[in-house]
Parts: sequence; structure tokens; C-alpha cells
Amino acid sequence: MLNPYVKKIYKCFRCQEEIYFDNNTKSQTDKPIPLDPITNLPHDCSKSNFKSRKKTVSNEIMELEKREIERIRRISYD
Repeated sequence: MLNPYVKKIYKCFRCQEEIYFDNNTKSQTDKPIPLDPITNLPHDCSKSNFKSRKKTVSNEIMELEKREIERIRRISYD
């Protein structure tokens, strides 16, 4: 089911699958990450030439989680 909060659907320029962008989902370099409108997960383009794309996204998520854990630790020790 399509996410009801998706405002505009685009087509991936490589594979032509539907994608959307969310202002809250950005890379470490502050670039928007294309998302799948059905799963709301990062778009995994079948025609992408980035071989480690899944690994990169996973690493970004892990890094965000680490930062959040550190933030919570700092709050709890204050």
C-alpha cells in the first residue's frame, strides 16, 4: 500500500521504478535518499552502478544509531 504521506512520486532515472523523497531521510552528505513508496525503505536500484549501495545505506543507518545512542547516554549522565 502506498504511503499516504508521500506527496510526489518520481521515476528512477535508471530503472524507472517509482521513488519519492523525504526531507528527513538524507545521506551523511545531506543529499536526499530516494525511497520506495511501498516499503518506505531506500530505493535499491537494479541498474545502479554503485555495487556497495546496500552496505553504504546500512553503514549510514548504523552510524545514525550510534550517534543517537551517544546522545541518549550524554543526556542520562547529565
